[in-house]
Amino acid sequence: MREFLKVYGIVIVLVIAGFAVAMRYVAPPPPNRIVFAAGAQGGAYLGFAKRYAEILARDRVKVEIVETAGAVDNLRRLTDPAAGVDIALMQGGVGSEEGSPGVVALGSVFYEPVWLVVRTDIAIDKLYDLRGRRVAIGRDGSGTQVLVRQVLRANGLDVAKDVDARPLGTTEAFEALGTRAVDAAFFVSASAPGALVDLLAGGGFRLYSFERHAAYKHLFPFLSSITLPSGALDLARDIPADDTILLAPVAQLVAREDIHPALVQVLMRAAREIHGPRQIFAPAGTFPTARFADFPLQEDAERLIERGPSFLIRYLPFWAAVLIERSLVMLIPFVTLMIPLFRIAPPAYRWQVRAKIFSKYKMLRQIEAELRDSPDAARRAALIAELDELQSKAGALKVPTGYADMLFNLRLHIRFVREIVAADPNISPVYQRIT
Repeated sequence: MREFLKVYGIVIVLVIAGFAVAMRYVAPPPPNRIVFAAGAQGGAYLGFAKRYAEILARDRVKVEIVETAGAVDNLRRLTDPAAGVDIALMQGGVGSEEGSPGVVALGSVFYEPVWLVVRTDIAIDKLYDLRGRRVAIGRDGSGTQVLVRQVLRANGLDVAKDVDARPLGTTEAFEALGTRAVDAAFFVSASAPGALVDLLAGGGFRLYSFERHAAYKHLFPFLSSITLPSGALDLARDIPADDTILLAPVAQLVAREDIHPALVQVLMRAAREIHGPRQIFAPAGTFPTARFADFPLQEDAERLIERGPSFLIRYLPFWAAVLIERSLVMLIPFVTLMIPLFRIAPPAYRWQVRAKIFSKYKMLRQIEAELRDSPDAARRAALIAELDELQSKAGALKVPTGYADMLFNLRLHIRFVREIVAADPNISPVYQRIT
């Protein structure tokens, strides 16, 4: 065992040292908790964030949802290290790589149409006609308000001077429309706002159709145009009464640039499950997509969008897949060290065992040579005593079974030397006196 530990113990120590060095270059395990900046109560962002939380809970990842004022607030929190936000939903056109360094896109996930509701008793053919009107433009900190300001500015209107702007959220805006406290209201939402159908059914309001959508898309590349067919919201009541063209930024799933790659995989798998099926304005498979991103794509995102998660993430529990993936990286030092070490270790072990026996052979040869050459009877007597001690040591020597033949040969050779000593007329009298 001593010889075994001398050789293989060193091998084990070297392998452990190799793993320790490799661990410095392996990504740490992913966190089991992330913070998701969503949106306000009643908004689509908050609803989607809850679905992400449900899906990631299957993989033992806890999602802490933070309610916010909207996309602008989300971006502010995401770029503020003290806020502790990891991921967020972001409306297209709100941020940019230059204005928000350190933010990456995981993909675009759904259209967010601009729903402009106007009173039917007011002639509004172009957005310029909103001059002097009372308009709900979305709450402060929302992406709705950012987009409205951009669109109205393109039509020659300064929100602060030319429009009686009301910073109202979805619920407050519908209440204001119902009481005629505002003349028009902007909403940016993935689906028709909850009270919209009943409001339009009353006949006092209509959806504005952006007929000059090509010009808007030219001025604002982050915008798309989509058509809401007649009757799409309520076929029985024919709402809307005509085909309506809506402008639509695209919502993106964004994250801090230091997000763990393993979390990106489960987030993209969740995004495919949530946003991949048919949407009201997109056929199945349209989202998630690498298009429309305002921020640099995370390095693994495009591959994940095209091919989906890795084989391990797809078919194994998240924790097990991560463990295996990290272990695969650790195989590099394992293979690098183990192959040469285990080629060297067996010969070194054999040498250790054989050296124990060969050292006794060296002593035996010295004793035999001195017995033949020494004329001193006292010295010969001492050498014969050493031969007896050597025989005793050889008898107590322990070696693996595979080397027993060498041990028995040693003992036979010690006996052989004894026989030579006994037969030598110059040595035998001494030997006989001792024995």
